[in-house]
Amino acid sequence: MRLVTAAAIVALVLPVAAGAQDSQTKSRTNIKADDARVTSMTGCLRQEVASGVYTLDGAIAASGKEVQTDSKIKTDVDKDKTKVTGTTETKSKDGAVATTGASSTFLLVPGNNVDLASHVGEQVRISAIMVERGHGDADVKIKEKATVDPEHGKDTTSTSTTKLELPKSSAGQYTVMSVTATGTRCAQ
Repeated sequence: MRLVTAAAIVALVLPVAAGAQDSQTKSRTNIKADDARVTSMTGCLRQEVASGVYTLDGAIAASGKEVQTDSKIKTDVDKDKTKVTGTTETKSKDGAVATTGASSTFLLVPGNNVDLASHVGEQVRISAIMVERGHGDADVKIKEKATVDPEHGKDTTSTSTTKLELPKSSAGQYTVMSVTATGTRCAQ
């Protein structure tokens, strides 16, 4: 009887321990555009109340025909706290454009399945596309790969490829393909 009771206690404790474990997540996103410019930018996301227009007050990190973003997030779970740290690196594969503190305001339009409204007032990283002037529609290809490596479990990897066509923009606006909050609120 004691063995059955001890086994039952171990069986109850294991799922809790397995759910609360250290892990590392790595992701890579490649966005490639034909007749368009892919841009990665960081800044404060705002929305004009009267017009509903979204803007980003920030700076461009990289821009080109193809932009790659690599992210690594490490989660360290202890019995009384959880610490999450992350790094993100974005680069243009065909000639990086980077700014050193020069801030601008960019006009944004959410792309398919992109929720900008929930990030208003936050510092964010955005990958966006602007169709070049004088060109027709732009063909865009997005490849994403993510791997989750739990400390005491089997790695899982997911991949996806999306192809879409964007119409040329009328006023130099950026169509947002992805948005990631940095965890910081904007200064008022």
